[in-house]
Amino acid sequence: MKVKFFATFRDMVNLKELEMDLTESQSPTIKMLLDDIIEKYPLLQTEIYYEDGTVRRMTHILVNGRNIIHLDGLQTKIKSSDEVALIPPVGGG
Repeated sequence: MKVKFFATFRDMVNLKELEMDLTESQSPTIKMLLDDIIEKYPLLQTEIYYEDGTVRRMTHILVNGRNIIHLDGLQTKIKSSDEVALIPPVGGG
């Protein structure tokens, strides 16, 4: 599975993208993938999640271009051929 990092997330992990191996027999979810990524890059924990474990409001997580808020949220099922994008809140003016 390909995971793409954008903006400050890219800076935090020092990668543009990451290949992750999935065990599809476990019916992996976005939550499981994020847990694996955060284990490798713990700084992402507080950037992706609030303390209660919900995804931060302006953080976007896309599976094949679709935001998980329009799918099954953190329980969205994923497979090895999917592409996940992690996009932090963006400011500007």
